[in-house]
Amino acid sequence: MTDKTPSGDAPVKSSGRCRIHLIWAISLFLLGLAMKLALIQRCENSLPFYDQWVAEGVDIYIPFFEHHLSLADMFRASNEHRVFWTRVYDLGLLLLNGQWDSQVQIVANAIIHCAILSGFGWLMAGLLGTRTWPFIGLPLLLALALPYAWENTLWGFQSQFYFLILFSFLMIRLLGSNQPWSPRWRLGVLVAFVGLFSMASGFLATVAVAGIVMIEIFRTPTIWKRQAPTLVVCGLVTVAGLLLKVDVPRHSDLKAHSLRDFVVALGEYFAWPNQQTVWLAPLNLSPFVLLGFLYLRSRGDKRPAEQMVLGVGLWVLLQDLACAYARGGNAMAPASRYMDTCSFLLIVNCLSIILIFNRYRHRLPFAPAWLGVCAIWVVVAGVGLWLITVNGCKSPLQSWIAWQRERTRTTRAFVATDNEQCFNIPDRFGIPFPNLTALTYLLRAPAIRTILPASVREPLMVVHNQTGVMGFVTNGCNLNVPDPPTETSWGSFSGLGVQTRRAFESMPIEKSALPYLEISVAGDLGKPDLSLILEDQVTGKTTPVSPPRTPGKEWLSVYVRAPAHQFRIVARDGSSTGWFAFKAPREVGWLSYWAMNLISAWKGILAAGLVCLCWAVFRLFIRTSTGSKSDEVPREISGIIRS
Repeated sequence: MTDKTPSGDAPVKSSGRCRIHLIWAISLFLLGLAMKLALIQRCENSLPFYDQWVAEGVDIYIPFFEHHLSLADMFRASNEHRVFWTRVYDLGLLLLNGQWDSQVQIVANAIIHCAILSGFGWLMAGLLGTRTWPFIGLPLLLALALPYAWENTLWGFQSQFYFLILFSFLMIRLLGSNQPWSPRWRLGVLVAFVGLFSMASGFLATVAVAGIVMIEIFRTPTIWKRQAPTLVVCGLVTVAGLLLKVDVPRHSDLKAHSLRDFVVALGEYFAWPNQQTVWLAPLNLSPFVLLGFLYLRSRGDKRPAEQMVLGVGLWVLLQDLACAYARGGNAMAPASRYMDTCSFLLIVNCLSIILIFNRYRHRLPFAPAWLGVCAIWVVVAGVGLWLITVNGCKSPLQSWIAWQRERTRTTRAFVATDNEQCFNIPDRFGIPFPNLTALTYLLRAPAIRTILPASVREPLMVVHNQTGVMGFVTNGCNLNVPDPPTETSWGSFSGLGVQTRRAFESMPIEKSALPYLEISVAGDLGKPDLSLILEDQVTGKTTPVSPPRTPGKEWLSVYVRAPAHQFRIVARDGSSTGWFAFKAPREVGWLSYWAMNLISAWKGILAAGLVCLCWAVFRLFIRTSTGSKSDEVPREISGIIRS
């Protein structure tokens, strides 16, 4: 099977073109994922945070484990939104993992986001040509790699933003670019209704599709009857979306209450990433607006590339309008969690520039002047991205990391003592949820207690077998930072100098409910004559606890496969100078274990992405040097620069 390229060049095999695009898409996916995982590694994120406790714990998990969760509960509003797909997704991850681990959600969210943008790049390269990949891939990679949207990256309950992007883009492609009643169009209708349950603004994609259809009708008025079914579907979905929206009185202060607040907030969204410089909004919109103007004036068949770019651009502008109204109180600038959506204006502008100088340069009045405008936009956007990344995210990220450690500490102390005074701290971000009544209720609920992540769940009960060789004592360790009194450990450090042989054997410990165990160790474990093993009481099989490095005077978590039956902990210290200590094991789900391994492997993923990128660039160079004309080549841009 062969296809004509958009420029009408010689046909190429579709399978070959897909393989060429695939290596670029894989490199984009791997590079973006590596950078996200590097950010995730900086902050331990297994503990649920804020909205998760109610939106997941109260609304889903407790009803599910108490056997009264209904389908209607999954569609019930969460604030202004009906996040059905996020609820299904979170419940599925919980059941697969056996544990409520926000870090599993975070890693899965990162994979979804990278897959969406890589798929979008693959689609646009298929519409624009393989040789446009460097121009397509760069803004997409920046959108994945830069941490300006760190809230979505580090907060488990943010998958709704990614589902919103996924369903919206599928809707724009399927519903906006296919003839009514075709199989793909019907699939687009289904996606349109499905997308209503991603976020409250899920219906705005149908408004963007209606905009695309109206542009096509303006270009070719005779098609209006043929396009009427699409407009009807868009109208029905829009009405349904407005009816499904829920008003939340406590959020009224977040709305723009004056025309000035709305206009300023809208300018901040339109000027992103220079949101503090509202007067740059017209410049920031110029490439997209110019493409729309040129396409509107053109005649001939519809072009899927222009339709997709204009559809996504209209969708971004509509999302900005909605955010400026609903979250524009006091002319508030875009919060970090809205920037994954805002970034598509930058992506759309880059795609618009490619299309303008590839397809419309001969119709473009004052082409050198417009080239200058686009060049200025590139510089301004680059400076904005730099500033928003360095200045806007450094301080919030550092604060988030400190708060997350404090949240873990206070929650772990409460689980150990059941004392609400553990949450009596001055910083409200140092506790997982500001409503202490709701938080303590959830942490005491049996359904929640048994699914808490390893970082805060109750450890398995370890009881010292008093017979045999002694030497390990409670809290026998020498740490740089002393443990709080709620933590218990056993160690061979006495502070009295050299001792004789020391050992610890526990009474039989109950079989773990989850497949892995986390054991915190400190000291010189890993050196000769020091050992810590788990001994299966049925099979006699031993599992060594071997840290990847010598822990020293700080705790280091070691993860091992849990024994299949009851087991004992056996610790031996035959060293004349060394010591080590350990804490009781905590259960870890298999998804939690592999999520941690994936995070630790971010450098390897980055290297694999760079290898794929180098191979893709090499293939592109070979195709260019051999004079292949199977794709549209963006050399017209360089031709204008030379002229």
